[in-house]
Amino acid sequence: MKFKLLIILSICLVSCNYSDPKFEKKSSKVTGIDFQNTLEYTEDFNPYTYRNFFNGGGVALGDINNDGLIDIYLTGNIVDNALYLNKGNWQFENIASEAGVLCSDNWSTGATFVDINNDGFLDLYVTKSGKPGGNNRHNELFINQGDLTFIESSNEYGLDIEGLSVHAAFFDYDGDLDLDAYVLNNSIRSVGTYDLIKGQREIPSDDGNQLLQNSNNKFINVSSIEGIYSSNIGFGLGITISDFNGDLWPDLFISNDFFEKDYLYLNNQGIGFSEESSNYFDALSMGSMGADAADMDNDLIPDLIVTEMLPESLNRQKNKQVYESYDKFVLAGNKGYHKQYPRNAFQRNLGNTFYEVSRQLGLSATEWSWAALLFDMDNDGFKDVYVSNGILKDLLDRDYLTYQANEEKIAQLLRSGTEVITDLIDLMPSKPIKNAVFKNNGDFTFNDKRTEWGLDETSFSNGSAYGDLDNDGDLDLIVNNVNSEAFVYENHSEVYENNFLSISLKNFPKNINAIGSKVIIYMSNGNKMMSEQFPSRGFQSSVPNRLHFGLGKDAKIDSLEIYWPNRKRSVLEDIEYNQFIEIDYQEISSVDVNPEPTFIKKDVDVDSFINFTHNENYYIDFDSERLLPQMFSNEGPCISSYDLNGDDIQDFYLGGAKGQKSSLFLSSKNGYNEILEPFSLHKDSEDVQSIFFDADNDGDKDLYVASGGKAFSKLSRTLNDRFYRNNSGTFTYESSALNFPKFFSTGAVTTGDINNDGYLDLIVGERFDVDNYGIPGSVYILINNGNGKFTTKSPKELQNIGMITDIAFTDINKDDRGDIVIVGEWMPISVFLNQDSNWKFISNDIGLQETSGIWQNIETTDLNNDGVPDLIVGNMGLNGFYKPKMKYYLNDFDKNGRLEAIFTYSINNEDFPIHDKDELIKQLPNLKKDLLYYRDYSNKTIQDIFDIDQLDNSLIRKIDETRSMIFMSDDINSYLKVPMPQEVQYSSVHALDLYDINSDGQMDLLLGGNQYLVKPQYGAFDASKGWILYGNQESNSGFDSLSSLNIYGEIRDFSIVPATKSSDSLFLLAGISNSKIIIKNVK
Repeated sequence: MKFKLLIILSICLVSCNYSDPKFEKKSSKVTGIDFQNTLEYTEDFNPYTYRNFFNGGGVALGDINNDGLIDIYLTGNIVDNALYLNKGNWQFENIASEAGVLCSDNWSTGATFVDINNDGFLDLYVTKSGKPGGNNRHNELFINQGDLTFIESSNEYGLDIEGLSVHAAFFDYDGDLDLDAYVLNNSIRSVGTYDLIKGQREIPSDDGNQLLQNSNNKFINVSSIEGIYSSNIGFGLGITISDFNGDLWPDLFISNDFFEKDYLYLNNQGIGFSEESSNYFDALSMGSMGADAADMDNDLIPDLIVTEMLPESLNRQKNKQVYESYDKFVLAGNKGYHKQYPRNAFQRNLGNTFYEVSRQLGLSATEWSWAALLFDMDNDGFKDVYVSNGILKDLLDRDYLTYQANEEKIAQLLRSGTEVITDLIDLMPSKPIKNAVFKNNGDFTFNDKRTEWGLDETSFSNGSAYGDLDNDGDLDLIVNNVNSEAFVYENHSEVYENNFLSISLKNFPKNINAIGSKVIIYMSNGNKMMSEQFPSRGFQSSVPNRLHFGLGKDAKIDSLEIYWPNRKRSVLEDIEYNQFIEIDYQEISSVDVNPEPTFIKKDVDVDSFINFTHNENYYIDFDSERLLPQMFSNEGPCISSYDLNGDDIQDFYLGGAKGQKSSLFLSSKNGYNEILEPFSLHKDSEDVQSIFFDADNDGDKDLYVASGGKAFSKLSRTLNDRFYRNNSGTFTYESSALNFPKFFSTGAVTTGDINNDGYLDLIVGERFDVDNYGIPGSVYILINNGNGKFTTKSPKELQNIGMITDIAFTDINKDDRGDIVIVGEWMPISVFLNQDSNWKFISNDIGLQETSGIWQNIETTDLNNDGVPDLIVGNMGLNGFYKPKMKYYLNDFDKNGRLEAIFTYSINNEDFPIHDKDELIKQLPNLKKDLLYYRDYSNKTIQDIFDIDQLDNSLIRKIDETRSMIFMSDDINSYLKVPMPQEVQYSSVHALDLYDINSDGQMDLLLGGNQYLVKPQYGAFDASKGWILYGNQESNSGFDSLSSLNIYGEIRDFSIVPATKSSDSLFLLAGISNSKIIIKNVK
């Protein structure tokens, strides 16, 4: 027999409309589980003398006596640990004392069950921390004797590690079949004793993390040999093991608290590890806690979640969260600590790399979160998210830190008595909070279900674990709490008609429970799902050696695929659902497999035939406008292409940043020649857009270059745009060609024959006021006089309309006159009909009302072949700080002659400033006396802070839409909104291009973006590597399938060109801010 059938369940479905909560909290009077991790601080042992004092305990689940029932082990810090024997029917007995696993008088942290000696009985490894001294202060390994007793044997196995251990995980990293170990140790040094110095993690420490190789049941520290950091800056709180890159070797993710970055160790196929976090993560959590990995979208690739401490609500963030300055954030990145943000991180793994999308998913802020567990809570076939929250004392309460824990208050306490520290801790606020629960909707969106599912009790929760405690086919939940009884939740998903399959893997050589295996289920309806056998999960906790699959309602299993730890593959068929099965490695056939890693390294492109690097000038927008959430001074480079010399090969103009020469690359027999003149004359300008066009109808292309950016005085001539006339292949700058009424930063330029006289005119849009972000700019019409000289017009309808980023010239109403579509930041998509002597605004008449966004660019094309141009518009996406109903108020609030823009979020139809109190007061010192306490400021609307006259006289702009969109015409006078795919919304879109890449007769769409220059409390727009959307006229958007371009960086422009005259291959040139030009073969 291929596998053993343990239990077949006949589930009685109570009701299809069952409405009670899915989870029922079980009373300790019923279960006998009355464990309480009670913490009491003293003058010599408290969070000031031991920083992890409030971190709490863990949970380990496993069947210690092989009776088919999962038992529970709970760790205590000051109290003894507890081992609850599962006696069935929700009856448990604490046998820790008799079993010899109390760990009395020690500070226990993590626990995991593992059959270390392969005798068929689960052993137990407990990690220790806290103050030094005492009996058995070291980590302890308890060997199961098979009679409900254990013998401590850590010294025999070399696992008697003593330090600030947090957790341990057992897995076979080197492919020799036996189980090795990783022990997570927190640094013994104070966090405050470090500076952001390069190379600190390279210095090993005896007290650091340890990778332990199993050599005949003796564990040997091989950390340095195998590429594992063990330095004193490792403040690890979580171990997560998964095959992240698809090569069937276990990789490691280590989440580090405080300033050290998290580690991603990719397994070099048994020959050590390479730490690759900076290569495959664009954003990390700053105060990383626990983590978990699982396949969240059933694409058979593991995703990753890391928890942090960011409060859920804006008012609590203002009162409980401390933020780094932008300067310190940049310094940390430059010193090798990567980009860390104060929020949870949800790293979606798309096979090639990770995309941090927590903000778009609504998972970035869940309070002081110790860990998330990813498991199918309702058996619908998709893994959900459970987060354990809470800290007994609010260590980061801003009012406490400012007014209670300051030097003056401490001196006062010293004078008043001897219990100074305990008195100080007593003053800390304390408030239990709810744990978080998010249902996976199956489309990579999530909804908060904590109340509906009965999991909304407030607590100070820490470690947690899931397992089917009553063998009814769904996963129950155990949560370890500080100063209250552990939560025991029974899952009632069995009444919702969803099905399941539970799998135990057995008799793998030297690793009896086959830790490290991967199981994939293929359903007859085409669905598939994957789970990995790595028990150590979350925070200080571990789950049973069972792989649980929720199957949903229409469950019929086509086949089951197992990838064993030795990279052999087995396939089983004819498996019924709603059962528990054991699969014995020795009784089924398997074949060798050896897949290649799927991750793609940065900057993998073709040999560059153009050598150009954009060098952004150093300018910090926040120095002049403190309240800006992001910078706007990095809007280049621009790329323009055309075959200028008639050799059938494209030539290129590449615009430089301020202080950098721009270049023209002309093709020749020997490659490309770089031409710097006359462009070097204007190296002090910042090129943001450029366009080749025949201004004088002489048959060759002239060049218009737009100057932009914010690093200029508004009186600076370097803001002037430039016109370069092409004289038989030589470009000459003509200073008299352009005549604007003022100097301004340009955001957009396009060409079109506005007056139908046969000459191309220019439409130029003003980006912003270089001194005051928020002041709307104007559009200028440059009428071509026929000889490349232009007359500038300033139509009144186009004055002061917005902060313009792009303009499209197209015939909207089929009257054979070119109209203009203008997009920009904090403005609607603005369509103006060309009526010869004036421009008529018609957006509200054609379905484009309420379209105010942070629009970055626009392309127009007729996607549905109705003769009317459709609009493709790039926005900032859903994975950032911009939100619908967000506003800014622009005024001189402190009456010092300079305008300030104050940004607000709308909460319950009231506008609350998004700014940190200290930041707001630094800009507006007159507010200090009225905003004394953080808790008071956190609840104030902008109307509470400023008088009504100031607000009534302010310029106010609002956002309606942050998604990148396609506006599809369904009539000559009407447009329908079609959002681009959710992956496009992961970041901003600053570059668009249309090209039939796959030669199927339909236009494909290329998109690129990202904006890194954002204050750390708001977080960068960084989760894009560029995308191709392939055209499909049958789709409601005109596009269907999507693939990544795998281009890293802030993409600002694209150009697609044929590879050679005779080839149908295509090259994509991507202009990257502050980086080299990337050239990729896209066909």
